Amino acid sequence: MSCKRLLSFLLITGLFCIPSVLQAETMLFVTGGMSPPYVYEESGQIRGMDVDVIKKFCAANDITPKFEAYPWKRSLMLTERGGAHGIFSLFRTDEREKFLYYPDVPINHVKTVVIGLRENNYTVNSLEDLKGHNIGVISGYKYGPDFDEMEGLNKSFCKDKRELITMLDRGRVDVTMDAEAVFWFKVNEYGFDPDKFEILHVVTSNPIYVGFSQPALGERGKVLADKFETFFNTLKENGSLKEIRSQYQ
Repeated sequence: MSCKRLLSFLLITGLFCIPSVLQAETMLFVTGGMSPPYVYEESGQIRGMDVDVIKKFCAANDITPKFEAYPWKRSLMLTERGGAHGIFSLFRTDEREKFLYYPDVPINHVKTVVIGLRENNYTVNSLEDLKGHNIGVISGYKYGPDFDEMEGLNKSFCKDKRELITMLDRGRVDVTMDAEAVFWFKVNEYGFDPDKFEILHVVTSNPIYVGFSQPALGERGKVLADKFETFFNTLKENGSLKEIRSQYQ
């Protein structure tokens, strides 16, 4: 083979090799809680406002994200054993910090709130103010020990979110308890008028995070957690985070 032909062959071969070299890294993010609008499954795809934030972070860092949902126990096991690179949206605990790197900023907050009809003009400054009211809740749900263990409350148990919102909409209960973002998402999904309802009191506000697997990523997981913190703060400052979340309200 002549030098010229050999050079041409090497150049062509090199061009075919470039895409594999530059190909974005694929990372698996798992979740265990289907809780719209934070994360949920639609038409076989994992969607949600937290999913969109992770996608934007990955795009900015040349990462191709893959999302899979399992029961929480399995999702945690996968990240603990290095079978997944990241996990979301979960609470931060000392036990989980043994195998996860967390950004210092949460990806979101889960607010448990008391909701009523605007026309009733109720004032709720504490759980004590709920006494004497008919409160809509979902059977089997936990709303926090202060509410769950409180005596003297009149609770009406509903089988699901649709029944809960319907009961409030029709005045069959005075107030309901729910996660704020989930409530508004379901109000719109089911076709209720959101202007009829108002948040009366925030019972709890708990941060939820994205975690990066230490076994799967090593020290790079800490680097990614730090990068996520910086990226998330930028999203807040430039208004992109508000834009993402507004799509789910």
